[in-house]
Amino acid sequence: MKSAEPIRRRGRPRDLDKLHAILDAASALFLERGIAGTTMESVAERACVSKMTVYGHFRDKPSLLSAVFERNIKAIRLPDLAIGPDPTSSLAEFGERLVWFLTRPEIVRTAWVMAACADENPRLAAAFYAAGPGTMLKKVAGLLKSLAERGILPIDDPELAAEQLIVSWLGLSQLRQNLGVAGPPSADAIARRVRYATDTMLRTWSSASPAAGKTGAARRRRRRSRDADTT
Repeated sequence: MKSAEPIRRRGRPRDLDKLHAILDAASALFLERGIAGTTMESVAERACVSKMTVYGHFRDKPSLLSAVFERNIKAIRLPDLAIGPDPTSSLAEFGERLVWFLTRPEIVRTAWVMAACADENPRLAAAFYAAGPGTMLKKVAGLLKSLAERGILPIDDPELAAEQLIVSWLGLSQLRQNLGVAGPPSADAIARRVRYATDTMLRTWSSASPAAGKTGAARRRRRRSRDADTT
């Protein structure tokens, strides 16, 4: 009589489940306690696996840190930026979605942890920047460049202009959260800041056109002439 064959269970292999549990636990602990405060033992305890299992996948904490951030970097999904008939609305709508994403507590904390370990992990820091800030900068700069090429806005340096716009969208929100003096901004606060910043920057760029420059120079000459007449 043949012995019963072992039952094959469907689903992911147990080793893969343990690996995901280790990465999830490490990611949470790095955010909660920082890199220095997270040990391989605490990761094993949080993941409900043995310390030997953790070391079986990762030889040390730096290799675990690299795996965690590489996974997080791949998961970054920035909003799309489409060129619509109204550039102001297109930019503002993108800005609102972007600020909402960048001011989520887990994103703010991740950026803080990444900055803290950048000296020891320059490759990871560069990859993090390219996947997040670098990508959003390219998106906004690409739109501004297209508007300049179509003659809608007189922008000489789209990348610099994009950086100025993104910084004005964010303001000090991320710094306040890192310092613990404020939480994430509300949807209304984000919309108000982004719309105001977008309108202000677009007006500033529009006033920098050659025609606007000539008009402003003429106004200044008339003002100086009036001042001279009154003295």
